[in-house]
Amino acid sequence: MRTNQSPCRFCDRPPRPGQYRAPGPRGPICVDCLEAGLQLVHDGQARVSLGGTHLALAASPGEQACEFCGRSERRSFLGLRRALARMSCPQRGSVICADCLDRGGDLLNRVARERTK
Repeated sequence: MRTNQSPCRFCDRPPRPGQYRAPGPRGPICVDCLEAGLQLVHDGQARVSLGGTHLALAASPGEQACEFCGRSERRSFLGLRRALARMSCPQRGSVICADCLDRGGDLLNRVARERTK
């Protein structure tokens, strides 16, 4: 069982006091890695996380599925398939897709808004 003290699945840093992180099946992802991931899937430029790990686009559509949702491609209602952009951290063996990055960011934004009320 993962606790709130689990390190980020992508940068391996423990949470800072009061830091919110998006939960995942193998561990949480921190705000910094969510932001880096959103930029990465937008511009395709590899990055180094604040924890020193390498973040890059997943190489091919079928190579690694997102560990958060299990998908590596999008399917339309007509059955058409498109590649789904994914960020990977080879050092940690972790992968997250663009859709889950968006959902994680939305979740953390909602939590932050609720805390400020």
